[in-house]
Amino acid sequence: MQSVYGLPYGTLKVQKTQFLHRSDYENMLRLSSISDFINFLNDRGYREDFSAYSQTYQGLELLEAANNRHLARQNRFALTVTPQNGKDLIVSYLTKWDIQNLKTIMVSKNLNYKVEQTEMYLVSENNQPLGLFAGLMDSNDYKNLLGMDRIEDIVSYTLKFGYGKALLTYLDDFRKSNNLSSLLLSLDLYYYDLMKEKFRFYTGSEGPIYRFIRKTIDIKNIMTILRFLEYSMEQDPKDYILSGGSLPSQVMDDISKSQSVEEVTLKLKSYFDLTKGLDFYKRRGSLVGIEGELNRNIYWEFLEIFEMSSLSLNNIMAFLMRVEAEWKDVRTIAMSKFYGIDEETIKMISINLG
Repeated sequence: MQSVYGLPYGTLKVQKTQFLHRSDYENMLRLSSISDFINFLNDRGYREDFSAYSQTYQGLELLEAANNRHLARQNRFALTVTPQNGKDLIVSYLTKWDIQNLKTIMVSKNLNYKVEQTEMYLVSENNQPLGLFAGLMDSNDYKNLLGMDRIEDIVSYTLKFGYGKALLTYLDDFRKSNNLSSLLLSLDLYYYDLMKEKFRFYTGSEGPIYRFIRKTIDIKNIMTILRFLEYSMEQDPKDYILSGGSLPSQVMDDISKSQSVEEVTLKLKSYFDLTKGLDFYKRRGSLVGIEGELNRNIYWEFLEIFEMSSLSLNNIMAFLMRVEAEWKDVRTIAMSKFYGIDEETIKMISINLG
């Protein structure tokens, strides 16, 4: 069975040489304008992506659209070399971008944004979303959703994809409060349930993928509890906790009763080292350092495991993780420089600079 992963492994290993290096991220910290970023990335594999949108967008909008396209292009490439017996899991993993796009559309509609203010934030290639290749939403579906005025219409339209069924569960909550939180949560619930449902052992070495899924759920839950504490939200955080994480239920119950951010980090000490993030929070009053440290720790932990595995889906997951980390860091550094965010904060929230 491992032999069918030989070609994907070799192909992705060659493609891996095109990823940005740490020195590239460090150089980006020294750039001062969006045109500098565009010129810099043009020489590092993004030229095709900027060219695709150069007549439509300019400045930060061009960079956002091109970066999203680059992500979609790389992910689509990884999917094309995935053996058939592993496609279900990889497709379910890539569903996160359809869900992110759907969230973007819903939030934009709720804020009465125009179509052109929303399109640049969608992850797609040549106006074709990842879902098209994965058998989910296609470009016509996205156009139809962008043209809708009401959240109820979006929920109705997405029923045929499975997303709508998840959204329908919380639609009454939205109607009562006009708050999208429950609807957005329902999409997260759908995504992680789908990932767990599609997980299979193909070569016997895919256990780390399941552990990765569970730890990702942990991070979502931890940040949910921290945000409830930070913003003194009145709802019970337990109503927004995703099931299926690796943390024992009694631990989740205990941290959900915490009275402060510091108390949460202390209770998690044996599971996650959040020393730097907590120090940043104490000095700056921002949770971004803790979130950055959580994401960075899980990234480097599992990237090493996946890349050292025998030929299997683990290698494809490693490639997808690198693609997403580059997308996040390019976006983080460029937008932070544009809005005058300090270098310490940029390093705390990036994957490849922290």
